[in-house]
Amino acid sequence: MRYKFEAIAAIGIIIFIGIFLYTDTLVQASGEEGWGGTDGIGSEMVEAQGYEPWIDNSDYTFTPPSGEIESCLFALQAVIGGLLIGWIFGSWYTERKLKKNPN
Repeated sequence: MRYKFEAIAAIGIIIFIGIFLYTDTLVQASGEEGWGGTDGIGSEMVEAQGYEPWIDNSDYTFTPPSGEIESCLFALQAVIGGLLIGWIFGSWYTERKLKKNPN
């Protein structure tokens, strides 16, 4: 059992994907959008209580001119986040390596 952890991780990933696909097919079969999020539900609840917004955020919100630019900005954000996470883990790895072998 040399690769016990890897086998358990692979089985866990397969089970997670199976559960996700099963629930996704149930949501699509019902005809409702199940992935709306809490922002929409929360704003509906607040508006149902009679709240009226006192400021218009459309003047301060950036809207990209096209979908391609929006996708490009999202990808750029993902790259910057990935680089940051990689740098953090690389720093931790190097620090541990230097503590083990101070030469």
